Amino acid sequence: MKKYLFVCGIWAMCNLVSCTGSHTYTIGVSQCQDDAWRQKMNAEMQRELLYHPEMHLKVRDACCGNELQCAQIDSFVKEGVDLLIVSPNEAEAVKPAVSRAYRAGIPVIVADRRVTGEEWTAFVGGDNVAVGHKMGSWVKEKEAQAGRRLKVIEIAGLPGSTPAVLRHQGLCEVIDSTQIIAIGQGKWLQADARHAMDSLLKIFPDVDIVLAQNDLMAIGASEALRARHMHASVMGVDGINLGLKALVDGRIEATTTYASRGDMIIQTAAQILEGHSFVRDTVLQTTIIDAHAAEAMLQANEQNAHDVATIQFLQGQIDALGERSQRRTIWLVLITMLLFASIFAIVRYILQNVSRIKEETEGFAMNVTEIEPIKGQEDTLTPKLKAFIDAHLSDPDLSVELLSEEMGMSRAQLFRRIKALSGKAPVEIIRERRLKKARELLQSTDMNVQQVAYEVGFTSPSYFTKCYKDQYGESPKSKKQ
Repeated sequence: MKKYLFVCGIWAMCNLVSCTGSHTYTIGVSQCQDDAWRQKMNAEMQRELLYHPEMHLKVRDACCGNELQCAQIDSFVKEGVDLLIVSPNEAEAVKPAVSRAYRAGIPVIVADRRVTGEEWTAFVGGDNVAVGHKMGSWVKEKEAQAGRRLKVIEIAGLPGSTPAVLRHQGLCEVIDSTQIIAIGQGKWLQADARHAMDSLLKIFPDVDIVLAQNDLMAIGASEALRARHMHASVMGVDGINLGLKALVDGRIEATTTYASRGDMIIQTAAQILEGHSFVRDTVLQTTIIDAHAAEAMLQANEQNAHDVATIQFLQGQIDALGERSQRRTIWLVLITMLLFASIFAIVRYILQNVSRIKEETEGFAMNVTEIEPIKGQEDTLTPKLKAFIDAHLSDPDLSVELLSEEMGMSRAQLFRRIKALSGKAPVEIIRERRLKKARELLQSTDMNVQQVAYEVGFTSPSYFTKCYKDQYGESPKSKKQ
């Protein structure tokens, strides 16, 4: 904590006190595309720059084009940037431009996707083979639950890109490659993945599991399954907010984290530019996330975004007050930063330790239950919520967003108030109401298990069976015997 308070104070004074002798650095950033994952990386880099006012970024988007990215890298070299950050579109195609920059004496940090050879300064990114291993282990767990060999469709990213190649390689090291009955090319995009999945379902309608190499493609594959009223367990990769929301809403069943860590990239850049020692090859860890952990991570992300926006606002205020008394402004900023530094440090620590997110957030969830309900809503909030859920039980798209809109509050407000009133998260209440209705239908109608599952809003009979067993300790089939 002392480190963050010290850094905040130094940052404030550096922005206010004129230091004519200080050196500034220009960092060129070439992103292979402008998707949600890289937008998150860019935001993390900009956030970290709050601690490095001597640096500024020039970010360019290659729009998934190898030639354009090579031209952007060469342009950065001509402009004389102090350091390059490159996330390659396709490793081999972009490698020559990376080598030219490195030979020109410009430090090059390769982010996310590796390039072969040794002509780069540092690498910061995930272990894509390990991601494939996680996907394979998830398939093994599903097979153990089903008691049989499962058929898998893989939705791959851009052909030739390092993550697409290595994630497939890692998957095939854990499961028998013959289980993969088809591979669709989603090109990392939701629309392309939906189209590819729809085409494959015409040929392979009996698929059990869909493994998409990122969350966007997992959502696209899930849309294709729903459009055809077909059901399979869907898993993604990345753990970005879109994927976490899809998990909470039941559109996918799992995702594997693939951290972007733009903050660590900037920290490495600072070490290189200032002549300090640095880690040349930084490999980030990965973990599987289910719906329960996703809810907590969304809450942490929302708090983090609020804190970052507050700090950026304060920075703008400091700039506007630059012509006033330096002494008065410095004290104002230091006092304000002391109030926010502790919250910012805790949230940042949580986000940087995703592998322990479940343990970290359990305490948070316990504290939420201690919040006082707002006067006048204790007797109306839960009944109104349950009534809305009961009226929309058969809708598979019933989500926390719809509930928060109906209740006239944000996701965070809904979570806190429902947790305080019932001790449960909104997603748990939705699931329990669906299972209660399912139990009634199984006992009072001739509907089979699959029909009941769809009737109460589940899109996967197998997932319905699992939830039913967890809730009642018995199989739903026992009610039909």
